[in-house]
Amino acid sequence: MRLTFLGSLLGAAAVALIATMPAPTSAQSSGPITLRAVLPFTPNYAFSNNFFIFQKLANEKLKGKLNVSYIGGAEVVPAFEQFEAVRDGAVDMSMAVGAYYRGQVPEAAAPLGARKSPPELRANGFLELMREVHKKQGVHLLAYIGGTKGDAYRLYSNVKITKADLTGVKMRVSPTYIPLVKALGGTAVNMAPGEVYTALERKVVDGFGWTYLGIGDYGMDEVTKYVIDHPFYSTDVYVLVNLKKWESLPADIRATLEEVGIQAEKDAIKYITESNAKEDKALKRKGIEFIKLPPDEEKKFLAAAYDAHWADIIGKSPQIGPKLKALAE
Repeated sequence: MRLTFLGSLLGAAAVALIATMPAPTSAQSSGPITLRAVLPFTPNYAFSNNFFIFQKLANEKLKGKLNVSYIGGAEVVPAFEQFEAVRDGAVDMSMAVGAYYRGQVPEAAAPLGARKSPPELRANGFLELMREVHKKQGVHLLAYIGGTKGDAYRLYSNVKITKADLTGVKMRVSPTYIPLVKALGGTAVNMAPGEVYTALERKVVDGFGWTYLGIGDYGMDEVTKYVIDHPFYSTDVYVLVNLKKWESLPADIRATLEEVGIQAEKDAIKYITESNAKEDKALKRKGIEFIKLPPDEEKKFLAAAYDAHWADIIGKSPQIGPKLKALAE
């Protein structure tokens, strides 16, 4: 099954329509407060469940006071425009991928290089520093629901790769993988998720970077031969709220949402850990071969991933980047 996203023009029109919807009247305001939320992925995509874990907890704990309402995905607001939609108040909340808006917030993708879990990063001040960065953009970072600790992403290929070298290999990338692919000498081809299946079929690309989970959701397991089985990076997945909307919420509701965020971070870890194990079994049943590089090549591969990542973050954020790196490692 191949999934496609609608174009930016339709998305922009949807954003404009959402933004012009009338605010609740005083009579309506006696009911629960509604937070309208969007996701960058389809609702059945593996990582979308991290947000639904948060939504379920929030709606249970704040029943009658607040309702987190999922209003759609990229068909409502294109994935790469959702940060602006939250910042500008066109929507109230999103599950956001930091790499998708690193152009506006260079530090947003920093958690990719984290070697600590979301609860550890909350405890050591990393999350608070990220909140300060986002606050300057008019956005409140409520929770970091990545659910992983250095095992969120992999490379997949139709060319058998036996060393930490992608010379001559064309890899589909999102901004997440560009530093790594370039560091290994590969050709980075930026491409939307919905285009990858056809690009593999037509040999436009030889492989692709993706999360540990979810290639089956886009049908790519049907056209993939190899998994380079050396996971890397954590995810950079957050719950973001428009800052003005956040500050307008009653103090007790904000406090409860903070508690929900803490619990959702822990629950997401359990969900992702279990899902990773199921994913490996499913891909092996499909006949996809898992490649393990020799130890010295594995070391080079992972060093390229993390060194290239932090060099990119620090190059774009020389003041904050080193602080985030020190807390994340």
